[in-house]
Amino acid sequence: MNGAASEAVPRGTTRRGDARAGERYPEPVGGVLAELLDRMGIRERVERSATAARWERVVGPHIARVTRVGGIKGGTVFIEVAGAAWMTELNMMRRKLLSRLNRDRTRGRLERIVFVQSGESSPTAARTGRTEKGRG
Repeated sequence: MNGAASEAVPRGTTRRGDARAGERYPEPVGGVLAELLDRMGIRERVERSATAARWERVVGPHIARVTRVGGIKGGTVFIEVAGAAWMTELNMMRRKLLSRLNRDRTRGRLERIVFVQSGESSPTAARTGRTEKGRG
């Protein structure tokens, strides 16, 4: 591939000499989607909502077994925690976890983590309909 063919072309335009008049090149879906979300004014909210999908990867399986993302409101993520001991431990890790959640983000950054005690013995068990070994 020559250098001219690999150069970026401004959105909605054609390259000189290799396109018929009025023909447009396909655009990467990610760029089009980002532009649409910006125009709708919801890009930051959508990026924040990805926190639930990233939570287990960020905290690891050990902590993920006793926590789950309960919700996100504005720049605050609410984490349901199974038990007071875990809440104490996670509160000491709050800054580190927030930093990990925001890593590689320029938009949709979270400002706070709020830990709330879950009414279940294990948020994961409640989500999957299972109970912890030796319980129920």
